[in-house]
Amino acid sequence: MAKEQAIPEAEFSWVRRIFGGNGLLWALYFLLLLVSLYTVSSALSSEVYKSLSSGGGVKPILKHCIMLFLGGAAATFFSTFKGRTLRYTLPRGYLLAMGGLCIAQFVLGVNTNGAERWIRVLGMTLQPSEFYRIFLVLWGAYVAGKDVVENPQKERAYWVYWIIIFLLSIFILVSNLSTFLIFFAFLYLYSWVLKAPKRFMYRVSVIGIGAIALGGAYLYLAPESMLPGRTVTWHNRLHGAVNERTDRFAITDANRQEQMGRMAIANSKLLGRGPGNSKMRDSLSQAYSDYLYAIIIEEYGILGLIFIPSLYFAWMLIGYREARKQTNVYRSNLIKGFGILYPMQALVNMIVASGIITTGQTLPLISYGGSSIIATSIAFGIMISASKIDKPKRAEALAQAAPSEQTAPAVAYPEEEDAIEIPLTSTETQDIE
Repeated sequence: MAKEQAIPEAEFSWVRRIFGGNGLLWALYFLLLLVSLYTVSSALSSEVYKSLSSGGGVKPILKHCIMLFLGGAAATFFSTFKGRTLRYTLPRGYLLAMGGLCIAQFVLGVNTNGAERWIRVLGMTLQPSEFYRIFLVLWGAYVAGKDVVENPQKERAYWVYWIIIFLLSIFILVSNLSTFLIFFAFLYLYSWVLKAPKRFMYRVSVIGIGAIALGGAYLYLAPESMLPGRTVTWHNRLHGAVNERTDRFAITDANRQEQMGRMAIANSKLLGRGPGNSKMRDSLSQAYSDYLYAIIIEEYGILGLIFIPSLYFAWMLIGYREARKQTNVYRSNLIKGFGILYPMQALVNMIVASGIITTGQTLPLISYGGSSIIATSIAFGIMISASKIDKPKRAEALAQAAPSEQTAPAVAYPEEEDAIEIPLTSTETQDIE
């Protein structure tokens, strides 16, 4: 009888070890994958047609399913990281990986629409900028994790952090100005969340305002003959945004995607055309990635308009609540960072779908794309790992707070302890000037 009960308990323990941590994060992750599978399958009609005409069958949908599976495997793998690995090994190892990606992008970069953004590996294409996002959060949390005591080198540490990010982002700046600006907008916001020294933030603000003003003036005023590579595209977009045009509603090669995105939203007529009935998906070259939100609105109307943003709002809310519960400043900052970064990316994508701005940003974990799905899954796995590590620590703290109660002893999990466990003095991170 004892053996019969031991087997189910062992199976339950295995499931708990793999899918432990914050259950709401796991539920949200799998919900996003299901939404992606359902919506992308509809938006991929043009790609499926091309594949059928070339004898490839339903290869695009199959490829997307494989990417979702690999993303789930990546999230599961990173969710098993122990405290020491998450705190020390991962940031340093990821820094080395980012250096390797920069070199690979320079040597193996594939030219796409005049920009070297992709790396071909074993027949697959990787977009390094998707993996840079994770490093923004990892290294920021690592730098801020030592802020419990007054550190005279604190400001220098943040300067080093920003300089490293800038050096790693040079290739992004050359090929994709919008992504570069989004990175540094997040970096600025995240530095405030990390409670960087105020003097540092004031200096960065002045430098940033000056750089944006000078760069924008040069792009706007300089003739195209003095603009290298992709800067001509930025020059034209800036002129199109500033100058009032009488033909702004005409469809041209330069604004085709924006206009088609607006038409898709207008076709919804609030109620939507119904699942799989989009008319604009075959006209939008990025209907399954950058403009997927427009297709969702066209098919599902106001329901899709509200439901998709609510998923990312839930991501931000769940992450914020979990970060406040953390007993460790590093893990708290990790969860806060990912809870801001990806909902912010989703917000930019939704603005793009409305035609207000033009930039290549996907809906995290929903849009078609291998690099985006895998990188975002890694971020989810890291958040879940942090929540999993902290659960027994919170249970132990509650047990110690009520010694008179007859409770079972808390499990210490010594292999999961950080080398130096830095506790939070309250539900918020420390604010040391």
